[in-house]
Amino acid sequence: MRKTCLIRAAAGAIVMLGVVGPACRAETEPSTPPETAPQPAPTTPPSTAPTEVPVTTDVQGKIPGDIAGRWLAVCQVKLQSGAARPVTRLFEIREGREHLEVALGGDIPTPVNQRLTAAMNAGQSWTPTPDDLREVNEKWRPARVDSRNYAKVENRLLGSDAYPPEFTEDETTKGSQFAIAIKEMYSGGQAVRTTYSVFGVRNYTPTVFGGTAIIATLAVAPFPMPITLKGDFQAYRLGEVAPRSVFQRLSDLFSGCGRR
Repeated sequence: MRKTCLIRAAAGAIVMLGVVGPACRAETEPSTPPETAPQPAPTTPPSTAPTEVPVTTDVQGKIPGDIAGRWLAVCQVKLQSGAARPVTRLFEIREGREHLEVALGGDIPTPVNQRLTAAMNAGQSWTPTPDDLREVNEKWRPARVDSRNYAKVENRLLGSDAYPPEFTEDETTKGSQFAIAIKEMYSGGQAVRTTYSVFGVRNYTPTVFGGTAIIATLAVAPFPMPITLKGDFQAYRLGEVAPRSVFQRLSDLFSGCGRR
C-alpha cells in the first residue's frame, strides 16, 4: 500500500510540475484584437500591473568557460514501479555584468511536448531528436518571471572546488565536476509553492552534458506535501556553439587546458 502511494505521489508531482507551467509561460507578443464598437470608459481602476521579482545567480568555483547558451535538460525520473518519467527544464546561461547568469526558459513547443507526453504516458524515457532541438530553439521564449506567479528565483553555478558540505555529501552532486541549482519560489496562488532543481554534472562537452539530478517540490493539496524526484539527466545545447573569446583561449592556455 505504501509503495502504491509513493508511486501515485511521484506521478502527481510530475503532473503538478505541469500545473506550474502557467507560472513559466513564455513571453509572447499580444495579439491584435478585432475591431469593436466604442466601449464606455471603465468605472473601476485597472488591476495592479505585475512587477519584477528578485532573480539572482551565485557563481562560485570553476565553471566551464564555454557553457554560455540555451539548454534543454531532460531528466529521466525513476519511479518506484521502475517506469521512467521524463521531466524537462529549459534554461539559459549567459554573460552578466559581473559573472555568468542563469535565466529560465518558457514552454516547450506543442508538437515537441506531445511527443514528450506520449513517452511519459507509456512509462518510457525520452530523448529529443535534432528536429526537436531545432524547433525548441527556433520557438524559444524566456519564462515570464513576475509577481503574478513568482516570489523570487535563486540560481547557483558551483564548481566542485567550491561545493558546500551538503553538495560534497549528497549523492546527486558528490563527485560531480560542477552543479547547476535552480530554486523557484512561487507567489502562493499555485498548488506548488517551491521547486528546487539540482543538476550534478559528471560529463561535459560544449554541446551536451549530463549527470544526476534531483527535483524537490513542496506542494499544498491541501496540506504540505514534499515530493522528491531523482534520475539521470542530459542537457542539450540549442543552436550553434558560440566561438571562444581570445580571453577564454588565453585562460585555457595558462591553466594548462590548451596544451597539445
